[in-house]
Amino acid sequence: MNIKVPTGKGDNGLNYDKVFRAKFSAITPNDIKKALSNLSKPNRNESLSVDARQELDLKVGVAFSRFQTRYFQGRYSGLDASVVSYGPCQTPTLGFCVQRHIDIQNFQPEPFWTLELYFCKGSLSRKIKAAWTRGRTFNQTLSTFFHSLAIAKSTVKVRSIKKKIVKKGRPTPLNTVTMLKLASKSLGIGPYQCMQAAERLYLSGMLSYPRTESTAYPKSFDILGSLQQQSSHPYWGEHASNLLESGFTKPRGGVDMGDHPPITPCRMVQPNELHGDSARVYELVTRHFLASVSPDAQYEETKVVLSAGQKQEFTASGKKLLSAGFLEALKGFSADVCVDNDQDGEAHDDAIEGQFPSLDVNETFTIVSALTDAYPCATIEIRESKT
Repeated sequence: MNIKVPTGKGDNGLNYDKVFRAKFSAITPNDIKKALSNLSKPNRNESLSVDARQELDLKVGVAFSRFQTRYFQGRYSGLDASVVSYGPCQTPTLGFCVQRHIDIQNFQPEPFWTLELYFCKGSLSRKIKAAWTRGRTFNQTLSTFFHSLAIAKSTVKVRSIKKKIVKKGRPTPLNTVTMLKLASKSLGIGPYQCMQAAERLYLSGMLSYPRTESTAYPKSFDILGSLQQQSSHPYWGEHASNLLESGFTKPRGGVDMGDHPPITPCRMVQPNELHGDSARVYELVTRHFLASVSPDAQYEETKVVLSAGQKQEFTASGKKLLSAGFLEALKGFSADVCVDNDQDGEAHDDAIEGQFPSLDVNETFTIVSALTDAYPCATIEIRESKT
């Protein structure tokens, strides 16, 4: 946002040598005071480029809107073609969506087959699924052949067990795309409704500007001040207080796109001040901010390799939470949307949490037709799916 402060008069009522500009991207007291304390001269070329962009958007939009309106009028009975508007930014995006829709409509699913191994030890409620290392085959006859090899010896043996500590990295600061993903996946709020709520919160001074591509906090952003604001909140204030006491974690390196800073809370809002989507979006943004300056989460991961029959291998993974870290701040929200993978660079989505049994190398499981809790056993089945 830019503010011009006139201090004199010229030919047009202003002496442009005495006109200054205050630049700030967030409507917080600190940002505004800093901007007013560091006034700069307006950039004429930047101003002219904005004028040119506005004129181009208008001329292109009017020309194509007129073309489309005339083209579609009378062609489709169910289409209200009184005005078919064209936006230079939105229309190419609509083109991507239409092309994706065409690809989905034209897609022909193809069947494939895979082997699924389940094993249990002590309790049927703790049965574990192991993945076939060959993945899948598009040949049904071949899947039957591999199944016969897998059950040839009637036992499954534990070949190796490896354990390691895995860190799930805290999320980067919140940009618009991630906010919309989180709102959709964790809250069931669509993009349009989410942006409406975020813009209302922005205009009320509760959130920073919600349209941004940046995922790096600017150097001027007061992390300590924001944590202090949230430390008295009845829901997440304890987490904010713990970060103040133990010291917050430096945010992960994101990208500063130069447009606006990441989306953050501008002040603490009590639960009774907001309702509906506005309350839920505010909580999403605030919890994400707290998560971005919290420690990484730590797991102990166990990876087991099993062999069955004649050289058929399966793998299973389990993980036990050692330190919740940023996950404490994201209660109720999907961490998988916030962060793509663990810090070792591998995906661990198939790891089973909190139910992996104790196993020993060379331990065997008897292959049966149906699992039982009477003794260690396993089942191997052919599973058909489609692409």
